Amino acid sequence: FPVTIQKSNGNGNGNGNLPASQQHVKTIADYIKAMTPEIAKALPSHLKPERLARIVTTEIRRNPKLLECTRESLLGALMLSAQLGLEPGPLGHVYYIPYNNKKTGISECQFILGYKGMIDLARRSGNIESIYAETVYENETFEVSYGLNQTIVHQPNLFSERGKAIAWYAIVTGK
Repeated sequence: FPVTIQKSNGNGNGNGNLPASQQHVKTIADYIKAMTPEIAKALPSHLKPERLARIVTTEIRRNPKLLECTRESLLGALMLSAQLGLEPGPLGHVYYIPYNNKKTGISECQFILGYKGMIDLARRSGNIESIYAETVYENETFEVSYGLNQTIVHQPNLFSERGKAIAWYAIVTGK
């Protein structure tokens, strides 16, 4: 993941008119490695900085558009992951989404907290007895009642065509 870092030649345009000895190439992996001590300070005990660095590097390989994002936004997303102790990627805890900031015209990495990450954080809070999320499909029974005796009835259709997903819900009970 080469990102060329050039020292300014004083004219403010940073066009690289410097001798090769004054230019160097750093990869995003180099920046992540350099941040490892700060990542380690932010991480909860269940996650090691080397693991998070590997996972983020894998995410960048899976989505090369992340390399077009500003280094600050990508490393900022990494630090948010570290602070929350959540891994980006296919587990669904956290997503790094490249988007074009229309105000600046610059590609930035947006940190998106997934519902599984929210569940993990809720469980770690110690205030949750149980929590789960479900998908409702069009050929299933789903009823919601509000009022003094709130209820949800969801009868999954496990043995025939379920149809398209039409709704999602979560149930949380506190301690």
